[in-house]
Amino acid sequence: MTEKEIDCEQALKQILEYVDHELEDGNQAAMEHHLHTCQSCFSRMEFERRLKDKVGALREEKVSSNVTNRIKGLLDSF
Repeated sequence: MTEKEIDCEQALKQILEYVDHELEDGNQAAMEHHLHTCQSCFSRMEFERRLKDKVGALREEKVSSNVTNRIKGLLDSF
């Protein structure tokens, strides 16, 4: 069976799904192959993975209802 090949553009479009382990098996294998052969995409994936880990490690803090309401208002305006 021939492994599906992807280019950098396709890899960058799928990088967040890869980091989150949300790619289907065929796409996962193609992405892993690409990352083993492309230093640029590998570096970008590592940056995204480390950023996700750092953000996930932040502790959750309570915010005032005023801040919450302002954020909701901004989101509703979109």
